[in-house]
Amino acid sequence: MDTRDAPKDDDGPELRPPTDEEAVELGRARQEETTRKILLDADRRDDAATARDAASDEREQAADRKAFTDPAGSYPGHGERRAAARDRELSKDDRESSAEDRAQLSGGTEH
Repeated sequence: MDTRDAPKDDDGPELRPPTDEEAVELGRARQEETTRKILLDADRRDDAATARDAASDEREQAADRKAFTDPAGSYPGHGERRAAARDRELSKDDRESSAEDRAQLSGGTEH
């Protein structure tokens, strides 16, 4: 084999460490991406909580409507009310968690 055809160490792109400015910019970009993901997740949890609350309200109202319009006069809505209250509790937990995430991003310590 002819040594002129052998790959040389200096063939290809030269790798170098990033400059201080590039390192700072890379760190900033990573932090912005992390922040964006945290805020998107917080928004997603808030949206899920809102949807859960709306569904709870509808189930509760349907149970009440049935109870008050049923000629038999029984009230089967206690289970629906309990389920709705549990859903609202989960919604509150999601909203509190979202608020804490946002507070941490802004440097606050609210709970």
